[in-house]
Amino acid sequence: MKRILALLSVCAIAVTALSACSLIPRPAPKPTQPAQPATAAATEAPAATSAPATQAPTEVTVGTLDSYVKDAKKASFTFSEGNTKVYRIPEILLSGDDAAAANKEIMERFGDDVREYDEYSPVSELDYEAYLNDVYLSVIVKGRFDGGNSYGLCYTFNVTNGNELNSSTLCSATNRDYNTALDKLTENLTADYDEKFATLPGNDGERSKTLDSANVKAAKMYLDGSGKLMAMVDYYAAVGGGHWVYSIAAE
Repeated sequence: MKRILALLSVCAIAVTALSACSLIPRPAPKPTQPAQPATAAATEAPAATSAPATQAPTEVTVGTLDSYVKDAKKASFTFSEGNTKVYRIPEILLSGDDAAAANKEIMERFGDDVREYDEYSPVSELDYEAYLNDVYLSVIVKGRFDGGNSYGLCYTFNVTNGNELNSSTLCSATNRDYNTALDKLTENLTADYDEKFATLPGNDGERSKTLDSANVKAAKMYLDGSGKLMAMVDYYAAVGGGHWVYSIAAE
């Protein structure tokens, strides 16, 4: 009987010990982070990108007038009576087809006239003018011959690219309105022509030919030494040889 009581007492103590152990809190497990997919952005440093440096615009360097035109031919001589003549024609020192064509035209038109003469020359005057305004080079060649006739050639170039500008493109490039320039040219041409030839009899047909819109539009515009817009215009009159060229303002 005593042995049975002793066994029961041992069992009761064991049960109490087990119950006490179950009441001791256990440390909570550490939370696990969800796996992140490996990406190039997460595993590698971003590649360094360097935007190309902005290139400063190339500054256009414009030379002096002598950089773009020189004498192609020049002749100076004195007749026995002491009358001295000097003739010159230019060479345009620009690369490109436009300048080459202009130089060829000048030489073909006036090249044979630039020479020394003995006692008589049919050439009264032969010379050129050249002007540089900003990037615009204007070259005007004029020759006057026996009978009073005169002839001329006129060119304007952009020295940065060697391109020749006609009257319309010259007006546009210099912020002028071409039609306004034509109107002003017609006005000035009419006044100048009538001042020269208003009293000339039988000249109505030549006057109409000079002031005709086709003749006005055929005028070659250029910039003079002050940057003023001018035009080389053909004049016709019932006197002498009947043909001249004059420079008339177009503004």
